[in-house]
Amino acid sequence: MEKYNRNGALFDIDDGRDKDEKSENGQQITLCYQMADIIILNERTIHTKETDEYNELKSIVQKYVHLIEQTTVFKPTEMETLMTMAYANSMRSSCSQRKVGALIIDEYGNTFSSGYNEVPASERPCQNTYGMCYRKYIRNQLDTQIKEAIGDDELSKIISGIVKDNSKMLDYCRALHAEESAIVNMARLSVSANLDKATLYSTTYPCNLCANKIAQVGIKHLVYFEPYPQKEAKEILNANHVEQKPFEGVTFNGYFRFMEVLR
Repeated sequence: MEKYNRNGALFDIDDGRDKDEKSENGQQITLCYQMADIIILNERTIHTKETDEYNELKSIVQKYVHLIEQTTVFKPTEMETLMTMAYANSMRSSCSQRKVGALIIDEYGNTFSSGYNEVPASERPCQNTYGMCYRKYIRNQLDTQIKEAIGDDELSKIISGIVKDNSKMLDYCRALHAEESAIVNMARLSVSANLDKATLYSTTYPCNLCANKIAQVGIKHLVYFEPYPQKEAKEILNANHVEQKPFEGVTFNGYFRFMEVLR
């Protein structure tokens, strides 16, 4: 933070630029995060070594160093196991843009519903129908309309970029989102559960549409892997007192590899 004179707003600007950087040699923080074997949270300021916060962080780091050095047995936490299960479920999705998995867990850690992003059972996947994501198909049509209306290639690209950056076109998505599907499956299977004690695990932070449904059914706990929350979704969950925990520990990338170490 010295570079930013401890100005968090300046850091956030660079962080936002770097998270999905298109340059091959850029930071690409989101991609690095998704490829990581271990996630360690360090959200507290540690001024000196002689503090409980420092010793706690040191202990966590040492735990994973021992794991990497193969000097300890991997005993997965509940969070590590459940997020790995959510990721495995995401692989069932046919979405060409992003595969997302979700689980709803009761207060004892038992799974009673799951979901992944997919079109309804009676529909054909986007790739089969349009040869690409339907939202991308719509965007391409919109780009063509903008270019025809303006008649200037450079200006058209600028306007198309502005539209893309400010419109995710979620309403056009043909698929049920993973969190949405997990919630719908409870109703479809007539599952009865105490949802204010339930936890929803998701491989991404919920969008605002899913956040509305999470709040509406009364789920009060969320664990997510994707590190960049959507602003509107976060506001919805905060307003409805939904606890939101970022994932920490061995990720689905390293889960089985570390489990093989020194059984």
